[in-house]
Amino acid sequence: MLKNICVLVLAFVLFACEEAADLSNSQSYVKDGVSFKLPGNWKVVEDITEEGFRYISIESSGDAVAGVSLFHNGVRIELEDYIDLIIENFNAELPVGSRNRGEVFEFTPDYKENVAKAIRNQFAITLASVEVPHTSDFYEMRTNSDFAIIFTQVSDEDKELIQKGFDQIINSFEIE
Repeated sequence: MLKNICVLVLAFVLFACEEAADLSNSQSYVKDGVSFKLPGNWKVVEDITEEGFRYISIESSGDAVAGVSLFHNGVRIELEDYIDLIIENFNAELPVGSRNRGEVFEFTPDYKENVAKAIRNQFAITLASVEVPHTSDFYEMRTNSDFAIIFTQVSDEDKELIQKGFDQIINSFEIE
């Protein structure tokens, strides 16, 4: 499962161009007890469930990605362990180039009511001696049922264009 997540993230990080999140044409995603809003020019590309785990993959029109990981039946994973798994598996899935670990630190997001804990990973992907700085944010969400983590990633160059789209997903996220 994490291999699939890393491959998706990698493909979009390396080959796409970004445009601003279209908040004026927001769309709602509602399926199997999970709902959130996303920018009009973004799409949910995958919603899969395997062995008590559900992953919803979201893509912007460029290289930004977000993902919702849901752990069912009381299963939990520490946010730091989840981040370590993403970092470790990312390089294993890179066909060329590399990703450094970068800095990993807890931060306080502007929106706090839906988020129990937030950790940022600032790193770089290097391909053909070109280093591209990126930021991944990981949010442990407050829910009344399943354990949920929302993951966002974008190149630092494009972060300003899409951050409000990430915020929209996080602020509107609900589980029935």
